[in-house]
Amino acid sequence: MRFEQPLVLILILTLPYFIYLGRPTGRYDRGRRWTALVLRCLIVGLVILSLAGMQSVHGSDTLATVFLVDVSDSVPEAEQTRALSFVEEALATMGPDDRAAVILFGADALVERPMMAGGELGPVASVPRTYQTDLEGAIRLGMALFPSGAARRMVILSDGRPTVGQADRVVRLAAAQSIRVDVVPLTGAAWSADSEQMPGEAWLTEVEAPKWVHQGETFSIEVTARSSVDMDALLTVLSEERVIARQTVHLNPGENTFSLSATAERSGFLTFRVHLDPLLDLYPQNNVLSTFTMVSGAPRVLLVAPPSESGEEADVGTYLQRALEAGGMLVARSTPGAMPYDPSGLAEYAVVILVDTPAQMMSPRAMRALQSYVRDLGGGLVAVGGSHAYGVGGWYQTPLEETLPVEMTVHDQERFPPMAIVVVIDKSGSMSVTENGIQKIRLAGEAAARVAELITDQDEIMVIAFDDRPADVIGPLPGSQRDEAVERAIRLQAGGGGIYVRESLEEALRYLADSDKTIRHIILLADGADSEHQEGVRELVTEQIAAENITLSTVAIGAGTDLDFLEEIAGLGNGRYHFTDQAATLPVIFAQETQLAMRSYIVEEPFYPHQTANSPILAGIEAVPQLAGYVATTPKSAAQVVLTTHQDDPLLATWQYGLGRAVAWTSDATGRWAQAWVRWEGFSHFWAQAVRWAIVEQSDTPVEMNVSLEGKGEEARLVVDVADTSGEFVNGLTAQVHLVTPGGEAYTLDLTQTAPGRYEGTFVPEEQGAYLMRLTGSLDGQESVGLTTGWVMSYPPEYAALEGDPRYLSALAEAGGGAVLESPADAFAHTVRGSGTRRDLWPYLLGLATLLFPFDVGVRRLVLTHRDWVRMREWIRAHVRRRRRTVTTEEAPAASPVGRLFQAKARVEERQPKPIAIATEGVDLAPLEPSTPPSPPPLPEEEKSRSAPPPPPVPSPQKAEPPPPPPTVSEGETLAGRLLQRRRSRRDTRQNRS
Repeated sequence: MRFEQPLVLILILTLPYFIYLGRPTGRYDRGRRWTALVLRCLIVGLVILSLAGMQSVHGSDTLATVFLVDVSDSVPEAEQTRALSFVEEALATMGPDDRAAVILFGADALVERPMMAGGELGPVASVPRTYQTDLEGAIRLGMALFPSGAARRMVILSDGRPTVGQADRVVRLAAAQSIRVDVVPLTGAAWSADSEQMPGEAWLTEVEAPKWVHQGETFSIEVTARSSVDMDALLTVLSEERVIARQTVHLNPGENTFSLSATAERSGFLTFRVHLDPLLDLYPQNNVLSTFTMVSGAPRVLLVAPPSESGEEADVGTYLQRALEAGGMLVARSTPGAMPYDPSGLAEYAVVILVDTPAQMMSPRAMRALQSYVRDLGGGLVAVGGSHAYGVGGWYQTPLEETLPVEMTVHDQERFPPMAIVVVIDKSGSMSVTENGIQKIRLAGEAAARVAELITDQDEIMVIAFDDRPADVIGPLPGSQRDEAVERAIRLQAGGGGIYVRESLEEALRYLADSDKTIRHIILLADGADSEHQEGVRELVTEQIAAENITLSTVAIGAGTDLDFLEEIAGLGNGRYHFTDQAATLPVIFAQETQLAMRSYIVEEPFYPHQTANSPILAGIEAVPQLAGYVATTPKSAAQVVLTTHQDDPLLATWQYGLGRAVAWTSDATGRWAQAWVRWEGFSHFWAQAVRWAIVEQSDTPVEMNVSLEGKGEEARLVVDVADTSGEFVNGLTAQVHLVTPGGEAYTLDLTQTAPGRYEGTFVPEEQGAYLMRLTGSLDGQESVGLTTGWVMSYPPEYAALEGDPRYLSALAEAGGGAVLESPADAFAHTVRGSGTRRDLWPYLLGLATLLFPFDVGVRRLVLTHRDWVRMREWIRAHVRRRRRTVTTEEAPAASPVGRLFQAKARVEERQPKPIAIATEGVDLAPLEPSTPPSPPPLPEEEKSRSAPPPPPVPSPQKAEPPPPPPTVSEGETLAGRLLQRRRSRRDTRQNRS
C-alpha cells in the first residue's frame, strides 16, 4: 500500500472535529446516534484517503531477463559462439511465466530478440558495427525492454573492455531501478578460452616524438608494441613517405619498447608513421601509428621553377636561389611536376616561391594544395613573373589567381587592339571518350568558353566544331555577346569519323579574310591520332593563312602519329604548339594561348618602378634599377600595391590571404627583363625581405591545445587554453583552428569560449594519421594568438587492448547487486523480487463515500416507526402475490377469444369495491346484488367447436346465490368498524335524549 500524496494524510487530524460535530445528542436513540457518527467518520476518512492517492501494490511472479552479448572485434569468434550457446541454454530453463530478450552490441546495440516467452533463440540476424564497444548504450537499451512489475535481471556477456561511454555509471542507475546486473566474462581476442593455446597477435600501443626540436638536432622516437606470444616483427619508420629506419625486432609476450633515432634535417612540421609487420597477426588495423614534431630553425624556402631548356646557361630560378641563400635562407628546389601535392607536404616550408611557371605544368591538385597551404595553414607564397606566368601562363580562373593579390586580366580595353579569333574543335568519335567521368568534347567546349570570357567587347569569336564537315558553327559573335558563345560552346556534342583539317582551316580562313580586326588568330584543337586529309594543309597555311597575317596555333590532345604534323603547321602559321595528354588542362591552355595572341599582356618596354605605398619589403632601399618588361595584370581591391609600372600596372603587390600572405612580382628575376636587377647589389636584400614578409610570425602568447575523442570515438573535442605573458586568462578572442587532414583536405573550425581563457570546438576525424592544425585568435580585430601544431588520430581503441578484463566485469556486477554467473540456469533463478504493479484505489474509495452519503443523511433525517415497518411488509407481500398471479396467468394455456373476454370481465369485477357486511343491531341492511352481466352473442358452430374449454355457465339473476358474509373484522381496526362505532354513538345519544 502506498500514497501518491502522503502529505494529504495530515487531514486525518481533522477527524476529532467531525466527531465533535456529530457527537450523540438526545434527539435520537442511542443506536442511531452511534450509527450516524460512524458513517460520518467513515465518509471523511474515505475522502482523505482518496485525496492522498491511495494505491495498492501487487507482487508479480514473472522474471524478465535481458542478455547483452558483446560481438565487437575485441571478442574472438569462438567466444561469441560460446556466449550465444550460453544464452540458448539459459532460455531452455525459462519458467512458464518468465520472459527474455537478447541484445547484440558493439559500436551500437541492436535488439536480436524482443521481450517474450519461449525458450529458443533462433538464427542470429543482427549485425552491429564492431569497431567499438559501447556497453553503456547496450545497458540503456536493455533497461527500456523490461516490463513493469516483473522481477528484472540483466546478464552481460562481454570481455570487459568498453571503449566508449561510462558503463559503471549506468549500472548504478540500473540498480537504483531494481535491476540486478549479472555478468559472464568472455576472453579477449589475444587469449582463447583454453589458456594453453594462445593465438599470435601483435600491435602498436604508443609512438612518441618530441613536440619541438631544433634543426639539426638528433632525437628519439619511442615505439611501444605488445604481443601475445614470442615472435619476430619488422619495424618501419617513414617520414613524408621516406623510409628513415627499418629493422627486425623480437617481440616478447607483453609490452615491448624500442627507441629509434632521427635527425631534424629541416625546419617545419614533420610527421612520422610507424608500421609493425609481425610474423603472426589477427588484426592489421592496430599495426600503424603516427606522430609528429615541429622543427624550428632557419626559414626553409621551396623554390618551384621549370627545368632549364637546352642551350641556357641558367634556368629562371638560379639567380633567385643564389640571392636567397646569400640572405641566410635554406632553399629547396623543385620542378612544378615534383612539388608536394598536399598542404601537409608544403607545411614544412615557410614560403613557396613560384617562378615563371605555366599552369599547364602544375596539376590541379597541386594548385589547390598551394592555395590551402597559404589560406588554411598560414604559409607564404611569392609569385615571380615571366613570359610564362600570370595571364600568359594560363593562371586565369585557377587557384593561383584566387590566392594572389592580382587578377590575370586587364579591364582597360583601349590598351588592346581588336582581335578576331576562331576556335576549331575536333568533335570526332574519339572526343566522346571520358576522362574522370567527363567527355573530352565537354572539356574542349569549356576551353572554348574560356576564350570567350577573355576577349574584350571589341573582339569577335567564332567556334567551328568539325568531324567530316563543319557540323556546329557558333558565330561570329562580338565580345559583348560572350554569354551566348559560352552557353553554346559548353553544349557541344561528339560526332563520328575523323577531323578534316584542310576543310576546317578553309572555313576559318573564309571568315578571317574578310575581318577588319588588327589581330586575327586561329586555335586548332585536334586529336593527335585522328587527323585526315593532310594533303594541301601546309600550302594552305603558308600561302594563304600566313600570307594574310593570320596566326595559327595548334593544340594536340593524346599521343599519335600526327603530333609532328600539328607542330609543323603551328610553326608555319607563326603560332605556338601545345601538347597535353589530359583533357582537363585544355581550359588552361586555351586561356594561355588567348592572352599570348593578344600580345598586349606582355609589355616589353624599359621603365623605372614607381613606389606607391610603404612596405617592409623596401626597408633600407632608396632606389631600384630599371626593368625591361612585365606581364600586365589588375590589382584586387584588398591588395596593397607597393610598386607600379610606367603604365600604372602593378609590379609588386601584397595582401593577406586567409591565414597566410601572398606576394606578386609581375616582372621576372632573370637576365631577360631584370638584367639590371640581377647585377644590382641590393638584389639579395630585396628578395630576402620580400620572402621574410610572407612568413607569418608565431605569437608569443602562452597557448595550450588538447584534442580528445568523445562519444563513440567518432567526434573529437579540441580545447584551447590561452593566457597572456603575465599568466592572466585572455577572454573575448575570435578564435579559429584551420585543420588539414592526412589526406590533404582543409577546413576551418570555429571555437567558442566556454570558460575564462578556454575555447572549445568539435570536429569529426575521418582518417587515421597526423592532423596539421593552425590556431589563430584575434582581439578587437588584431591578431593576438597564433600557433601551428598537430594531432594524431590512431586506430580505434577497440584494437588497443585485446585481453579481457574480468575484474572490471566483477566490479560492474557488484555495483549492480549481481554476481558472476557460473551456470546458464542461474539466469532464470527466482532470487530477484519484482517491484509489483500499482493500482489506484481512490476511485473506489470516493465511490464508496458517495454511496454512504445518502445513508448518513437518512440516519440523521428519517424516523421509521413499527407501524411503518408493518405497512412496508404488507405492501411487499401484496406486491409479491400480484406478481405470482401474473406469472401463473402467463403460464396457463391460451384461452379462446370468448374465454379471454370472460377473464377480462372477471378481472374488472375483482377491481370493483366489494360490499361490506356490517353487523348492526336492529338494522336490516339488504346486501347489494351484483348486476347481471349481458349474455354473450351466439357463436358460429365452427367457433364453438374450436373453443376449449367452454366458458363457465353464467347464473341468471333469479337464481343467484347471496354473497357470502364478509369476514368478521374487529371494531376500531378498519374504516367500517370506526364508522359503525360512530353510528352507534349517535343512536345512543338520541335515545338518551328521548
